[in-house]
Amino acid sequence: MKAVKEKSLSIVIKGLSKTFSEDALKAVYVLKDVDLTIQRGEFYILLGPSGCGKSTLLNMIAGFLDKTDGQLDIYGENANRGTNRGFVFQSADSALFPWLTVEENVEFGLKMKKVPLEERKKMVHSYIELAGLSGHHHKFPSEISGGMKQRVQLARVLSNNPDILLMDEPFGALDAMTRRTMQKELIRIWQETNKTVIFVTHDIQEALMLGQRIGIMSVGPSSKITSTYEIDLPYPREITSPDFNHYYKIVQSHFD
Repeated sequence: MKAVKEKSLSIVIKGLSKTFSEDALKAVYVLKDVDLTIQRGEFYILLGPSGCGKSTLLNMIAGFLDKTDGQLDIYGENANRGTNRGFVFQSADSALFPWLTVEENVEFGLKMKKVPLEERKKMVHSYIELAGLSGHHHKFPSEISGGMKQRVQLARVLSNNPDILLMDEPFGALDAMTRRTMQKELIRIWQETNKTVIFVTHDIQEALMLGQRIGIMSVGPSSKITSTYEIDLPYPREITSPDFNHYYKIVQSHFD
């Protein structure tokens, strides 16, 4: 009897490299020899300066970009197939359909999958509640704030039940107070759903507010993850606490 291979519970990246040039002699590597393992259910942060390749790496994990060299396996499968991933973009304006209501935007992917109407409506209601959008079902994107739009984008992604949630600086365009609220909401949703979250940011405070582990990327080109820190702080996190400031100083030292 043939043994059944146990499915990996990790995202495994080894020696991953990416160049956008087809000429090997002139190739400039955006990413070079990236090594990374992320466990299922983990909240992982990719932190680094603008232009270091964070978004490129995230897009490779999403399957939007092919690797040049190296290994990229997601739960034991090639990144170009298999595992269901959801992508939350920095700008909700470019992700949402302006002619659809909040409810219709969240429902869109389920309709494409031909989920039966009654089941679909229940799921949409559930994720609208989860994302804190109650009472906004019939509003259009133009009628709600930037923070609310990001909630709609998040609810739509979650309604498709992805195993992995990929987030590319999703709160970068929000004001400070709205950003803090959305960070707290994201932690609540992550704890309730147990999704694997990979979150890109260049904001140290945001990284420490959210992540269980933080991978620090070097300045490009040929960027890689140079250091990884486990953030042993309970949620919700207090930015004025001595322990938070201790981690902040350690991470900040990489960018001085």
